[in-house]
Amino acid sequence: MPRKKKKKEINIKSSETKTFFGLILLVLSIALILTPFINEDAPVFIQISTLLGWPSVVWGIAILGLSINLLTQGKYFSKGVQTFGLILLSVVLNTLLTFWLPIESLENVSTLQKAGGSLGKSVHIAINNITGDVLELIILIVLLVVAFSMITGVQIKQIADVISQIFSKISFKDLPQKIGSAMDEGKMIINGEELPHNEENGLRTDIPEQLHIEDGSNDLPSNGNTSVTRMPQAQIPIINNAESSSTDLAPAKPKYLNWKYPSIEGLQEPVKSEQPKEVYKNEARVIETVLRSFNIPAKVVGITIGPTVVRYALAIPAGVAVNRVKRQSSDIEVALKVSRGMMRIEAPIPGTSYIGIEIPNKSPNYVYMKEMARKLLSEADRYELPLILGRDITGNPEIRDLVNMPHLLVAGMTRAGKSVGINSILGGLLLTKTPDELKLILVDPKIVEMEAYNGIPHLITPVINDMELVVNALEWTISEMMKRYRMMKQVLAKNIVQYNQKMGYPAMPYLIIVIDEMADLMLVAGPEVESKIQRIAQMGRAVGIHLILATQKPVVTVITGLIKSNISGRIAYAVPSAMDSRVILDQTGAENLLGNGDMLYKDQTMSKPIRIQGCFISTEDSMYIINQVKSQKMEEKEEGELDITKPTAGKGLGGISDKREPEFPQALDVVIAEGKASASLLQRRLNIGYNKAARLMEQLEAAGAIGKQDGVKPRDVLVSSASEILGNSENNEQESF
Repeated sequence: MPRKKKKKEINIKSSETKTFFGLILLVLSIALILTPFINEDAPVFIQISTLLGWPSVVWGIAILGLSINLLTQGKYFSKGVQTFGLILLSVVLNTLLTFWLPIESLENVSTLQKAGGSLGKSVHIAINNITGDVLELIILIVLLVVAFSMITGVQIKQIADVISQIFSKISFKDLPQKIGSAMDEGKMIINGEELPHNEENGLRTDIPEQLHIEDGSNDLPSNGNTSVTRMPQAQIPIINNAESSSTDLAPAKPKYLNWKYPSIEGLQEPVKSEQPKEVYKNEARVIETVLRSFNIPAKVVGITIGPTVVRYALAIPAGVAVNRVKRQSSDIEVALKVSRGMMRIEAPIPGTSYIGIEIPNKSPNYVYMKEMARKLLSEADRYELPLILGRDITGNPEIRDLVNMPHLLVAGMTRAGKSVGINSILGGLLLTKTPDELKLILVDPKIVEMEAYNGIPHLITPVINDMELVVNALEWTISEMMKRYRMMKQVLAKNIVQYNQKMGYPAMPYLIIVIDEMADLMLVAGPEVESKIQRIAQMGRAVGIHLILATQKPVVTVITGLIKSNISGRIAYAVPSAMDSRVILDQTGAENLLGNGDMLYKDQTMSKPIRIQGCFISTEDSMYIINQVKSQKMEEKEEGELDITKPTAGKGLGGISDKREPEFPQALDVVIAEGKASASLLQRRLNIGYNKAARLMEQLEAAGAIGKQDGVKPRDVLVSSASEILGNSENNEQESF
């Protein structure tokens, strides 16, 4: 007898059962979603509304996902964590909507139907009886974040980072004004409209669903009052110390007790242009379209409008390589009609997880000296040696303190804005520092760039145009540096700030050496200069001696490793190649700058440089400040003012020895044979150092063998035979022996 076939049992895992329950849940989810929008008095809708209220829609979405999972046999909506996240979100919404109801309304059924329903009431009462209102609200907000993380797959750490970025940009003193930021309808929100009297930018929230535009072109406060409160000059104390009897180490006495700080009213007014917000939004869509055509699902989540650059913050999903976006840079340039090399990609934008695409602003707003001077004068007491740089890409003013660097290296090709940047730095120093607080040594091989500064009381010596004399200035600086260390030792001070505090007045002024072209200096006297700059850079900070070195040729033969290792402050203007950018910044990026003051700034506190639009100061603005400073110079020669128009010859700066060097006859023969004379020529032919060559040049000039210095040209030889000089001076040489 054949065995009877056993009937197949139906269990919860069978496809028929899943389909059956899936259909039931599908009908239930549709009913839940439709409940808030149907006005029928059907019992099912009334019961759902009474139980769940308006959040029944979210409950319906959660159950709909579960039903689709059952109907498709697990092909879709298979992640249980997402379903659980939707259920958790539903419960939290039920509770939150009930939380805001008054206590007397909790028994009103019609009110509960429009809020969180009886479920929300029960959960709210249960939590509130234990925690109270404040703690309950905090718990609900935390659960909302957890539910959002479960649904979207975004980690809680990433959500916390976004929240911290939002609050890091909030200035609470300006919060009432920022809460009222204008918002457009639709998906794009424009923040940061120009606020003439507000230094901070508008509140920015980087939310992927919305596009935020920050306009960094806001003006500085236009307050005409430029007066700055200064510390009154104190009486000079008497130091009762055995070593203070030496006049060489006695502190200098202040001379400019009635110094008037230059006014800024006559400076050029800033010129501002309107920003085409719609153009920027269209460009954002173009970027998204180009990347989507290469299967890169990127989205522009923020636009920052800088003075001359617009930055688009690009969000890419996890799993998409950043290099894929970088490889399409040429396609983005073509689509945006940007000149090749003018677009810069920053990945990531500091402090965010977004990629920055920076392109030139079609309506640039350049940064003017007057607006930066206003900002500086309003907070001058914060800085010892303020350096006016400009505005960063978000429009915030950038003013740094040279004391914190403590030296600065500037590089950029011709017409990139390097000389204008140095003039704006000097202008800011002259606006805030008296000659008793600051002294300058200016080196200008181009002769005409800094000639206007001759005559200001801050100068220790006239502007140096002869590169052969710079070594003398650096030698004097080293001797001055060691003298200052001995002065601080007298009063047991560790730095210039402590010394001036103990004196009660600026007895030891800061000293800044500005060299506008390092390449020419290194060509003339490279080995001598490099060692002296290295020593000043290593030891000058404590005694208030600082260096600002600039060059248009950033190569390793000019900016050597020894110099770079001691100078942490770097400014890179536009350079011709990525190799030049690496020399100045130790990384690429400066080759894509726009010129006209566009720069990258970096110091020891930064891992990556920041982009700044440099401050523009016209020749008229510079002369306006300089003339006000010159008008207060005392008629008599400044005590301690140096004359280094001639090289040293054995008696320190400005001193000339009557005794000739033993190599004098050979040097005379060399210059006559060559028909020209220079210190570098004597160095090569006689195999001597620069100091001795400089002394020989001075002795040849004093003997009438060569002419006076004319810029950087070799000197003319005035004699044709050595006997014309040696024969006339035989007696003098015998007397000297």
